Amino acid sequence: MIRSSLFFILLISTFFASGQEKLYLFVTADSASQGLKNQSGEIIIPAVHPYLGRWSAGESIPDSIIDFYGLPKDVTFQYDSIRPAYTANTTFNREGKVLYHAFFFDNGADYIQEGARRFVDIQSGKMGLIHPYGNVLIPAQYDFLSSLNQGYVMAYNGVKRKTEAGGEHWSIVPDETKRYERVVLSRQGKAVAGTSKRAAKDDIQLYGDSLYYPAVYTVYHEEERNLLERLAKDKDVKELFRTDAPALKLAIIERPTKGANHYVVACIGNFGFDYLLVTPTGELYQTDYYQPKQKLATYLQHLREGSR
Repeated sequence: MIRSSLFFILLISTFFASGQEKLYLFVTADSASQGLKNQSGEIIIPAVHPYLGRWSAGESIPDSIIDFYGLPKDVTFQYDSIRPAYTANTTFNREGKVLYHAFFFDNGADYIQEGARRFVDIQSGKMGLIHPYGNVLIPAQYDFLSSLNQGYVMAYNGVKRKTEAGGEHWSIVPDETKRYERVVLSRQGKAVAGTSKRAAKDDIQLYGDSLYYPAVYTVYHEEERNLLERLAKDKDVKELFRTDAPALKLAIIERPTKGANHYVVACIGNFGFDYLLVTPTGELYQTDYYQPKQKLATYLQHLREGSR
């Protein structure tokens, strides 16, 4: 994920103002491996992960979750050219606890889509869906999962990897030695059968599937409906999601809880890394699940300054 230096500095200062302990990247003498230390010099993540140069030695790391390439010491996962589920990544929290191993996609850890990402169980070699902070949404019971799309994933068993000529791209195909299965799951892990005709006006169709499915992202009451309608017309929200569309297709993907008293809103069908946080008083913040939240107006202002 590319960020301007000005924007990154702003995020660091915002994070440190929150009072959380600082973390620093350290690199081995041969510049081969990296790890994390806290401000007292204690090792939080041992330097067993390849140093890729995203951060510099000694740099303060503000991220809420840390994606490192490579696996912890004494943890192995063998590459199999046939198996679709593969990982070479480890995601930690700021205390150095391993949260999960993200699916290896596009030369790195799987992207966060609609507030979730794919992960691989290194014991079973199966794939599931997980919240960025480690709450399992769909257990790792499948050979392959598509990325989350409008609240659904397509889950497959009995498939293998087929690599195209040149070796750069691959797809999944049925494995003739296994029983093939494809099921559509909601982000809650519930299997949903599609219908050939629309049963409700908000039914949706998924990419690569001609059937209709009930909308996953629905509003619970009129206040939520009014909130989404207001946000869809807000010029700053449109700028955040980089679109000039007359109205955005926004969805509430997380609701207030005791530990996080805000809504998280995503722009469905618009690939990007940004999400909108809405407080009970209506304040708007930007987040990407990695960096601390920022007031939306401040975030946009610094983006504009950084693009000049």
